[in-house]
Amino acid sequence: MLAISLAITMMCAAADPHMEIAVRLVVPKQVAAEAAVRATGDASAAAPVLMLEGLEVVSGERVTIEVLGPADHKKTRPVLAVSGLVGSGSVSANAPIETMDLVVPLNDKATRLIARKDEVTLTLRLRNGHHPLKFKRAYLR
Repeated sequence: MLAISLAITMMCAAADPHMEIAVRLVVPKQVAAEAAVRATGDASAAAPVLMLEGLEVVSGERVTIEVLGPADHKKTRPVLAVSGLVGSGSVSANAPIETMDLVVPLNDKATRLIARKDEVTLTLRLRNGHHPLKFKRAYLR
């Protein structure tokens, strides 16, 4: 009985594949150069930002998006940013879908990851939302 309840709990805790999306991004030369300077400890350089253009959200729904980097040798993915929208946990089934642009500031781990790179693959994980992540374009700035 205990094993069954543990298995059910683990299945519920596992990330829904519709709630995660891997995004391969080109790192513009200016962003890579600024990240390289910032990674050396120079805080005067601009921090990298992930732009989600045309993000679809359910009106009034609470949304949290985690940005994760590639897995390390221990198979863990570092958290590079957490961003979201304030809303309620319960939204009606017929609530309208809105489109917006979301600016996601990235942390110092992301700065080190992006420095001197031409491209990078990030994973976007949706928390507290029930609508799968959909957006027109993602890019670094």
